[in-house]
Amino acid sequence: MNYGKLGLLLTVVTGLLTGCGGNNAGSGNTEPAGNEPVTIKIGASGSANYANEALFQETVVEPVKKKYPHITLEYIPMGGKSSVKSIDDWMASGNIPDLILHSNGSMGELFDYDLLTDMTPLVKQTGTNLNRFDKAVLDSVRVASDQGWLVGIPYSQNFNALYYNKDIFDKFAVSYPTDGMTWDSVIELSKRVARTEAGISYVGLHPQWVLRPAYPLALTIVDAKTGRSQVTNAQWKQVSELLQKIVAIPNNWDGKSGSGDFWGKKTIAMLASTNVFALLEPESQKGFSGWDVVQYPSFPDQPDVSGMVDAWVLIVAKTSKHKTEAMQVINVITSDEVQLLAASKYAQMSTLANPVMKQQFGSKMDSLNIKGKNLQGIFKGKIVAAPKFSPYEKQARAPYQANMLKVFSGEMDVNTALRDADQKINKLLDEYKNR
Repeated sequence: MNYGKLGLLLTVVTGLLTGCGGNNAGSGNTEPAGNEPVTIKIGASGSANYANEALFQETVVEPVKKKYPHITLEYIPMGGKSSVKSIDDWMASGNIPDLILHSNGSMGELFDYDLLTDMTPLVKQTGTNLNRFDKAVLDSVRVASDQGWLVGIPYSQNFNALYYNKDIFDKFAVSYPTDGMTWDSVIELSKRVARTEAGISYVGLHPQWVLRPAYPLALTIVDAKTGRSQVTNAQWKQVSELLQKIVAIPNNWDGKSGSGDFWGKKTIAMLASTNVFALLEPESQKGFSGWDVVQYPSFPDQPDVSGMVDAWVLIVAKTSKHKTEAMQVINVITSDEVQLLAASKYAQMSTLANPVMKQQFGSKMDSLNIKGKNLQGIFKGKIVAAPKFSPYEKQARAPYQANMLKVFSGEMDVNTALRDADQKINKLLDEYKNR
C-alpha cells in the first residue's frame, strides 16, 4: 500500500494518528461478531498533508490486522501526487472513504457535503465506552452539530508548548524560561537574548503563527452563530497587540522568518508552538540535545490555559456501507494499548482521560534525547473546549493574517488592521453564502 503523506494527523503537526481499540481491557467494548472480508477505505482530508508512515503502520494497520484479519485498510490520499485534491474529487468519483480523518476545527465543511451523521447508534452497537475520553475533547466534537450529534471520535490532539534552546541562553548567561510564565514575562526574557552577535541574528521569541496565541482564548475568526467576523472584539485586539509586542522586541522576529530555524539554524531562543517533536527528531539524532520545553505562556486573565482542543477526528462517513466495521477500526485506534504506544513512542497526545497517557508521553523516544527533558511541563497548562467553527473559518483567516503582517511592517496600526480585516472577512463571507 502506498500511504503517501498522511498529514497533520501527527500534531505536528502534526499527523496525529494514535490509538487502538477492540475487545481488550483498555477499550471496554463488546463488539458484534463478523468475519466476512471487507475493505475499509480511509481518507485524510483538510490539512492532512504530512505523515509518519511508521506511526500509521504501528498504530493503525498492524493492530487492525491483528484484531480483525478480515478487514483490509485502503488509504485514499489527498493532495501531493494524488489525483484527489479535494473533497469535491471524492464526491465526483464516488470513491468516498468509509472513514474520514478530519480536524475538529473544520468539520463544518463536511456537513455541506452531507457526509456526517450521528455516530451514537454505532457507539452503542459496538459497546464503545465514551467515558474513557477527555470530556472537553468530546464536547469540541459535539459542538460541530447543531443537534449535538457525536459526528466523530477524536483519536489524537495537538498541544501548545514553549520550546527553548538552552545553548543560546547559556551563551548569553540568561536564565531559562520556566513553567507558568505569562506572555509578558516571556517577552521580557526574550529581550535579553534577541540580538545579533558575530554576524548571527538570534530570535528571542517566535510565536510560530499569528493565530497560535489565540488558541488559549478559544477564539475563531468567524462567529459560527452569526456567520459574521468577530476580529474587532476585545480578545482579538488582545492577541493582536501581543503579536505587535513580540515583533517590536529589538532584533527579534520580523513576522516572516520561519519557526524551523529553531531546529534548523538553531537561532531561535524560544519557540511558542504546537507539537514539533516529529520535526525536532532528525536534528536531535544529529546531536542537537540543547533543547527543552516548558508550559505554553498564558494571558493574565486566563492563567495556566495553554490552548483549546485542536484534535484529529475519525468520522464514519454517512455514505459508508460498512459502518460497523469502520467503527471497529476506530475502536482499535482509540484503545489504551495503541494510544499508549503512540504517546510513548511517537509523542502524540492522546484524547483519552487516562493519566498514564501523559505520564508516559515520549518515554520511549530515545532518538529525541528526552532524558532529563521537562516533557510534563507540556501538560501543566489546561486545554479548554473549542467553540463551534464556521464552515468558512479557514478561508476567513487570510485577511486577518495579511493585515497583521502590515502591522508588523508599520503600514497599519492594530485598530485599523482589525477594522479593515473585519470588512474584508464579512465581504468574503457574503460571497460564499451567495454561491
